[in-house]
Formats: sequence, structure tokens, C-alpha cells
Amino acid sequence: MPDRFELEELVINDSFINYCFRRNEADVAFWERYLLERPAEAATVAEAKELVMGISLMLQEPAEELPVMETVVTPINPRRPLRMWAAAAAVILLVGTAGFFLFRPAAQQQLAQQADTAQVYTTAMAEKKTVRLADSTSVILNAGSELTVEKGFGRHNRSVKLKGEAFFQVEHDAALPFVVKTEGYDVRVLGTVFNVKAYPGEKKSETSLICGKVEIQLPDAAGSKVLRPKEKFVISRDLEPLPAAKKKEPQATAILPLSYNRKNVNIETAWSDNRLVFEDETFTDMREKLERWFDVRIIFEDELIEQYRFTATFEKENIVQVMKALQASYPFTCSMEGKTVKISNQHSRRQQRP
Repeated sequence: MPDRFELEELVINDSFINYCFRRNEADVAFWERYLLERPAEAATVAEAKELVMGISLMLQEPAEELPVMETVVTPINPRRPLRMWAAAAAVILLVGTAGFFLFRPAAQQQLAQQADTAQVYTTAMAEKKTVRLADSTSVILNAGSELTVEKGFGRHNRSVKLKGEAFFQVEHDAALPFVVKTEGYDVRVLGTVFNVKAYPGEKKSETSLICGKVEIQLPDAAGSKVLRPKEKFVISRDLEPLPAAKKKEPQATAILPLSYNRKNVNIETAWSDNRLVFEDETFTDMREKLERWFDVRIIFEDELIEQYRFTATFEKENIVQVMKALQASYPFTCSMEGKTVKISNQHSRRQQRP
């Protein structure tokens, strides 16, 4: 394996293109191992992957241009045309062009005109969306999320507010640090790849660093914490409502290593590659993720079931297929009415029969 690949080499590499679309297990394993052994190359790989996916978009029907974002839909897989465009992109990169989109200068001008207006982007349940900001930062929004791009972004600040989960690939700009504001803390970066999970009402919020360096800024006198690659910052929220006169209790925080499953897949960011990963999680802990992923409501009719623990990875399965796979580990019954999934103990149902 070479020590490293240049950007223009990656975008014309058939194995890398297969990895981007996850259509060959051997190629996926090769590039995941490459990233695992060379974490410093994560930013280059992420940029190359973005180029490949973007070229695929160019082969589809032209979409309406939006002022601060481009929405990436499911890519198509025409191998020869894609490789032809990838080669063209590599040539463009070699001669020093800043980006491969032919409409980029016009788009940048339109973005600058919109910089003084706050923009809000949302995803529904079971939806993901890729947003390209005015500074070329790429953001993948997970289901049930909201990203607010603050007024003056790209001119006077690079601040966004996040409710939900997003995977960020931030462009370097020392003069304007990139800041992600969440309910309990801010994430300050210069240029890096990281994931923030901060859904309102959930017990935990996490920031996971893939490469680069980020600073977690806590409110009041709590200070700040610095994350290094393969670390995550976890904050536990007090969900009990407090009277206005009382101050919130200090929130428990910790810096922990990132989590990997048995195939060395990073659990915190697997969703951005359309993989739903569970590693020794209880059914209760899995519920919110399943509900967002499939836009369903899950009801447990037996407390015992909530403590069942599962380890599993899903990619293209629907909710029915997921439940059938989980039933191979534990004997529970499942029924679905509309978007409501009811799960009960198989033995309890037998006992209730006359």
C-alpha cells in the first residue's frame, strides 16, 4: 500500500470510486484500513470522496441552485462516465483550479449576496442532506436535524447553530474560526473533520473528532477542553425541568476514545456513510436512532424487551427487515400499524392467550 495518495490520484482510482459508493467489499475494506493506519489522510480522502460524489451529481438532472447549499441526492453509478469526469477533475486540480464545479464563480457571487441573511436547513425523519456553505465547508445533516447559518457567515463570522446531528468537513481559515453552537457548549475549529450529535431532549450530546483539532467551549466558568484525533467529548444533560429561580446543576462531561465495532468501523460517524451501527446497545438506547432513521414510532409493550442488547450493522434494510434480523437474537414479536411499531415479549403473548 502506498504511503499516501494525492487528491488527483484518488478521484480517478477505480477502487476508491467503488469505496465511495460502497459497491465492493474488498475496496471498502482496503480504504477503511488505509484511513485507520493513516488518520492524517482523512481530510484528503474526505475531499476526494466529495469530488467523486459531486461528479456523480453532475451526471444527473441539473438541480436548482440554492444560495448557501447544495443538496446531494442518491448518486448514480455509471462507471465509465464517472471515471471520465473524475479524470477531467484530476486535470483541473493539477492546473490549480479551486474547484471542479463549472458554476462555482457564479455560485460564490450569489452566496456573497446572501451572506447577510441567516439561513436555516432542516431534515425530516428518515432524511439526510448535504449542505455546502459559502466558505466551501461541507455539512452532512442527519435525520431530524436543524442547521442555522448565522447572519454574516463568511464575511464577519463562520458560526452555525445545530440541533440534531451533523458531520462537518471544515475549510481552513485562521482569520475566521468555524464555530458550531449547541444547546450546552460551542465547538471551535480552524479546519478539521468532526461529528456533532446534539439532539434536543436527549440525555447525551457528543462531539467526535476524526482529524485536526477542536476546542470545546463550555459556558460560564466551566472553561474549555481540547480534543485530539480519535477522541470524543461527551456531556450528560439534566433533563428534569428546573424552576426559573434555580440554576442548572453542573453537567457531567468526559473525553473518551472513539468507538469502533468489530470491523473497525467508527460508530460515531457510520451514519454519514449510510450505515446504521449498533454495538452492544440496549433496545431502549437504539429506539431513538431507529425512529429517526426510519421515521417510525416504536412502542415497547414489555419492560424486559427494553433491556435486550444487540450488536448489528444495517445499510439498505427497511424497518421490517431490521426487526426480523433482531428477532434472530431474541424471541420478541413485532407488529406495525402505519408508522407505529409495537414490540412485545413473545412469551408474554403466549401467556395472555385463552
